[in-house]
Amino acid sequence: MTNTLNRRAFLKSSSAMVAGGVAAGTLGFSSSAQSAEDDGTYDVIVVGSGFAGVTAARNASQAGLKVLHLEASSRLGGRCFTSHFAGHDIDLGGTWIGWGQPHVWAEKMRYQIPITESAAFSASQYVWYPEPGHRRGGSPDDYWKVMYEANEAYFAPAREALPRPYSPLFVPDDKGLDRLTAKEAIEQLDVSAEQKVLLNGFAAINGHSPTDTSSYLDQLRWIALAGFNQFFMWDNLGRFRFEGGTKSLLTKMHEDSKAEFKTGQPVKSVEQTDDHVQVTTVRNETYVGRKLILAVPLNVISTIEYTPAISNTKMEISRQRHTGSGVKLYARIKGKHPLMFGHGTQDMPLTFVWTEYDDEDSQILVGFGASPELLDTTDAVAVQEAVNQYLPDAEVIDFVSYDWNVDPYSLGTWCMYRPGWLTESFEELQQAEGNIHFATADIASGWRGFIDGAIESGALAAEQVAELLKEGASA
Repeated sequence: MTNTLNRRAFLKSSSAMVAGGVAAGTLGFSSSAQSAEDDGTYDVIVVGSGFAGVTAARNASQAGLKVLHLEASSRLGGRCFTSHFAGHDIDLGGTWIGWGQPHVWAEKMRYQIPITESAAFSASQYVWYPEPGHRRGGSPDDYWKVMYEANEAYFAPAREALPRPYSPLFVPDDKGLDRLTAKEAIEQLDVSAEQKVLLNGFAAINGHSPTDTSSYLDQLRWIALAGFNQFFMWDNLGRFRFEGGTKSLLTKMHEDSKAEFKTGQPVKSVEQTDDHVQVTTVRNETYVGRKLILAVPLNVISTIEYTPAISNTKMEISRQRHTGSGVKLYARIKGKHPLMFGHGTQDMPLTFVWTEYDDEDSQILVGFGASPELLDTTDAVAVQEAVNQYLPDAEVIDFVSYDWNVDPYSLGTWCMYRPGWLTESFEELQQAEGNIHFATADIASGWRGFIDGAIESGALAAEQVAELLKEGASA
């Protein structure tokens, strides 16, 4: 069976997974031909090649700036990683998009990238756990009779708290929703015990961690960004994905960049003066630029040394880490089964499971768990048991996962904020530090933690840097 990439395997190869006879392919990209001239100084150095970094490098270089683009690993993508499994291009990290996400949808339209749908959106069988150990099954209508009302209660404060979703601090948090954990908010709701169990499972996967770790106000952003409509929210969370995986779009965007691109360049330190930034890699290679766009995940910012030091807020929050730390697993099961969607408790190994691919003689399920402590995704017996909680007769043929928590260039999965971060630290996280600008999905104003948020943040950083350099040139 195909196992998760663990720390030892990652250090051996950050771009390839081979286990059980199934190879996970890597993305190979050639560098653009623009190189440094004269004194070797670049206008902009971009560090990181997830969607934020690729967007920043493309936009800055297309603005006529001399750009160096550095990537720590041997592949593009950051927390998006397209691999190959059971005849499909699957995404081990970021996957789904929707037309309610303006930045990624604009790029999809620009490059005419085809999309496809998760098989679960035609699911006829729903399985849910109203309490631990008690499995129920039924039609989609049976499930939504319980869940729709629960969601309406959970999301009720969103319209008042977040009337302008892309300006999340537009309204003061007078009710203290940001200091409230998702767990505390659910406990206060006037809903049934069954609905509270389901809401805790739902909120745990939103934050990809137990519900006592994430901010209730931050959880409310998703429904606000989806026009306060829970079905449209689901269309943006898990329905549409790129044919060929996220690499389909990422490749097109990268090919449009005129930046010089170098892989295998983990950054060790950043030193800045009034008008320059010097970046030093772990290989003790140095690069000098007038501006730096640091497009690495929030959790990684604190692993780099800065001279002079950057704000304590950025460093402390990076060290604490955002909530995203759970598991994502693909499991291929033998034979044909009804298309299904499963919703468990937050304490189960997999809290959400659904049919992602429906093949001729097998199906591929995708599952999410709130904590790696609840499921060892390298353990075939544990994976089989986790799947059987939803489909008792299913036989797991093969499975694959990727442990983003041990990847030193991610140190976690998608981002949701801890209590107090949004109202007390968000603005500071977005602020530049002298000549250092930040670009990551983790500080986006809109769909933070999503591909859309990464593109938003990368585009904004490139625009800000280009304007500042233009002003400096004309001064």
